[in-house]
Amino acid sequence: MSGLLIAAVRDLDPPAGGAEMSLATLLKGVGVPGPLADVAPEYVPLEPGQDIADSMLTQGWSVSALQSGARGAPTELTEDSQIARWALDLPVEDLWSGLAWRLSEKSGQPRKSLQRRHLRKTNVGFAKAIDSHISTIMSSRRGADTPVVGVTQLHWSAGAAQRFSAHGIPYVVFVRDELQFRHPGIYRASLEAAAVVCCAGAGLGEQVAETFDVKAVRNVRLPVDFAGRFGSSDGVNEMREKGMTARSEDGDLDVARIAIVGVTPEKGAEFYTRLLPRLAESWPEARVDVHGGGSYAEALGKFSNTTWHGHTPVEEVFSRCDVHLLTVASTGSWGRVVNEAGLFGVPTVSVATGSQPEAVGEGGIVVSADSGLDDWVSALKQAHADRDSLGEKAREHCGIVDHRRSIAAFRSVLDEVA
Repeated sequence: MSGLLIAAVRDLDPPAGGAEMSLATLLKGVGVPGPLADVAPEYVPLEPGQDIADSMLTQGWSVSALQSGARGAPTELTEDSQIARWALDLPVEDLWSGLAWRLSEKSGQPRKSLQRRHLRKTNVGFAKAIDSHISTIMSSRRGADTPVVGVTQLHWSAGAAQRFSAHGIPYVVFVRDELQFRHPGIYRASLEAAAVVCCAGAGLGEQVAETFDVKAVRNVRLPVDFAGRFGSSDGVNEMREKGMTARSEDGDLDVARIAIVGVTPEKGAEFYTRLLPRLAESWPEARVDVHGGGSYAEALGKFSNTTWHGHTPVEEVFSRCDVHLLTVASTGSWGRVVNEAGLFGVPTVSVATGSQPEAVGEGGIVVSADSGLDDWVSALKQAHADRDSLGEKAREHCGIVDHRRSIAAFRSVLDEVA
């Protein structure tokens, strides 16, 4: 079944991060005919999909996106797509959000009380701004016999959910990170009234279901267009070969190179400040390369066994490293970088929280959340010793987030809701 999707979000295009790019990919994907999850083939990254009989395809959905226009004009992410983009004259930040970050908590998170004021205010404003647009859309469809489904996520999802419910539109909400857990009073009603809550990974879905009385949780993994990002399998192999050759020429092949990509309070900032000194004591010959912008990533460059490189294309990171390291503080949202590492044959050491074990699969080592620092050091040593076999498993496993699989899963969710 198909009909009209109304996506109401703060950001879609230009994106503010991976969650926005993921939703744009899913919306574009269901906008064209395609299979439901139960008949979709096992897509292999960097390889074309097999032909599917027309009888196995469902029609594409029409998509309208209501979002703030504060970040500028659309990019190639949605340009020339079937998404009808309605840019609203709404600011993304305000006094309260600015203060929340300037007066951040010791953990590095924005101050909760000030962030809460910002979120309450902006959700009310968003609800008011989209109401007339939804009314216009629904009026134009009077008499139509196809369904309308709402989609929302992240910061302005509470306001979007309120107006979807007021107009009698069933909706799907994506949980992408710790936001709803950090402010349950703001987002509880929006999650519990949703027809379906979508999460990337069963583990995060379990965390949602344990915290909120939701109607249904569905697993829609992060969609990664490997071919669109990295080209062909030959190209990926060539990049990896060049990276390792460069290390050989530098006399660096015998040095264990561990990569950290992106550091925030939720993605291990405080934990790394404890782990890296212990790693230096226990395994002084290992080197840690920290990639990503921002003060948290830069701060890790102060340790004797680390080098901070700033923003680095992931293909450069994973062409030259042996092991990828990623942890999360509390909410186990899927780390797409785990599977990008896997595409290059690099295993990951991560934490057994939320969806992280599902992201890693057999292509790495998962450490329990209550493990000590020595357990993490041992896991890194083991991953390095077994990097060839684990890397091959990581390469096989990365197809779990092939965007074609994720789009088919999302299409099935919409079919269920409609």
